[in-house]
Amino acid sequence: MGLKEFRGAGGKLARLSKEIGLASLLALATVLLCQCTAAQYGKKADNETSYILAAKAGDVPNVEPDFSIEPPEPISLKELEENAKAVDFLGEAVNAEKGAKVVTLADSLGLAIKYNRRYLSRKESIYLQALNLTLVRHELAPIFSGEVDLTRSHGTSGGSSSRGSSSSNLTAASVQSGVDRIVAENTFARNSSLGFSMLQRTGARVAADFTTDFLNFLGGDRSINSSQLAVTLTQPLLKGGGYRVTLENLTQAERNLLYELRDFANFRREFVVEIASRYYDVLRARDRVKNNWIGYQGFRLAVEREEALAEEDRRTQTELGQLRQAELRSESDWVDAVRDYEQQLDELKIELGLPVDEKIVLEERELERLEIEDPNVSREQAVTLAVSTRPDLVTSEDQVADAVRKIEVAKVDLRPGLDVVAAYDINSRAGDGTPALDFDRRNWSAGLEVDLPFDRKEERNNYRSALIALEQAKRDRELDFDQVRLQIYNDWRTLEQARRNHEISVLGVELAERRLEEQKLRSDLGEGEARDLIDAQRDLIDSRNQRTSAIVDHTLSRLRLWQDMGILYINKDGSWVKQLEKEASE
Repeated sequence: MGLKEFRGAGGKLARLSKEIGLASLLALATVLLCQCTAAQYGKKADNETSYILAAKAGDVPNVEPDFSIEPPEPISLKELEENAKAVDFLGEAVNAEKGAKVVTLADSLGLAIKYNRRYLSRKESIYLQALNLTLVRHELAPIFSGEVDLTRSHGTSGGSSSRGSSSSNLTAASVQSGVDRIVAENTFARNSSLGFSMLQRTGARVAADFTTDFLNFLGGDRSINSSQLAVTLTQPLLKGGGYRVTLENLTQAERNLLYELRDFANFRREFVVEIASRYYDVLRARDRVKNNWIGYQGFRLAVEREEALAEEDRRTQTELGQLRQAELRSESDWVDAVRDYEQQLDELKIELGLPVDEKIVLEERELERLEIEDPNVSREQAVTLAVSTRPDLVTSEDQVADAVRKIEVAKVDLRPGLDVVAAYDINSRAGDGTPALDFDRRNWSAGLEVDLPFDRKEERNNYRSALIALEQAKRDRELDFDQVRLQIYNDWRTLEQARRNHEISVLGVELAERRLEEQKLRSDLGEGEARDLIDAQRDLIDSRNQRTSAIVDHTLSRLRLWQDMGILYINKDGSWVKQLEKEASE
């Protein structure tokens, strides 16, 4: 190889390295840019979604505007008081309460709002619904697009054939006829485009696109460049036209998020009442353990007393055997009650988001604070309040309006298609290696596109389905209102029943205590029978358990009545207050 050929090859290699290096640098910069902005994309999504939720939450009572889906900090109970009491009625299970944290009802509600897995998932569902709304809104904003293609190719050809030109699909039409005897062909092609499209509220769509193709022949150092700017406008006049059809997806997406927030308001009420119910159920189970333990100790004392009387021949072995069997049964009931209490406590830990092995004990004074409260409203007033305050009933009304709106949209789709179409194109100069556009080389066109309604089977079916959906929505609305009335009636009956059960249980405890004292006295005098003493002791245990259950049932029934009336206002920390009381305090 001569010096001249060597220098020529070196120059080509240098140019090739420069082209490849530029492409590699551009590709690397693109990758780095994507990596650097991934976190920013997530933050922008959070900001936009939070803005939407904050605006929508103001239209829904009893919904706090904080819908952050950031994982909560690790659970810590360090601030809670440690249990310093040791009780005998738990037996060996008392070891689990040594050093345990005392959790009040308020603590439980706060933990559940913050760590309950189902509650967090529901917040995420709200977030995803709002995130979907951002995409629907985006469809009515200018949507920009850009693309760059880089291609390096090498080929050989002989004679005047164009065989081997790997870039003929790009700019072969503009290659001059003089370049037809290239033996070794090296090409570097670049295709880039930039454009945007935008959907108008009238249904019109505007689209613009700028493209440029650049082909560099490294061997001959010649360039071919072609550029084009195209703008199109399409405006439906009949089918698909008008703001009602264009905005239907956006309108429904906005309303779906509103419905989701209303459902969440109801969910928060139900969730808080459920956590309170589980909390009181655990306390009820613990009180049952204590009552059964007291009863078991009573049977043990009775057996010891009867054994002493049997030694004096004042009791038969049959009566003594009956008391021993009753003692064994009472011990078994106590053991079962302890196991039930431990299981319910562990289940409550899961509901609060706590590890099952976390040591906690519930505040017993929460049970002592319970009392019978009158709802201070009549049944008819409760129904009236529920109908006017329940957010799900408002949704039922709105869904009827949705069905009416969809009928109007379906009517528009039955029309013929008639679109106004306009286009404007500008091309680059012929044979010029620069990307400059030549405004003298422009083309424009305008016309009408007609789609005659020969086949409207799908549109016809959609219209008929929309009419049926309206009737279904009306029936669902009526059913929802009737079910709310039924809920209030049932809540009212349950509350009255719980109040009466509590009165009966209080009397039952007093009666059982007097009966047991009487049987003990008769037993000391040698006049009583073992069966009467056993029955009196068991009745006292059952009466005490029923009294605790009755006060808990009445409290939960009252909460459910407030919940179904829609007046149970849930604060951010999970605490509650009746909406009527909240308005009165304000």
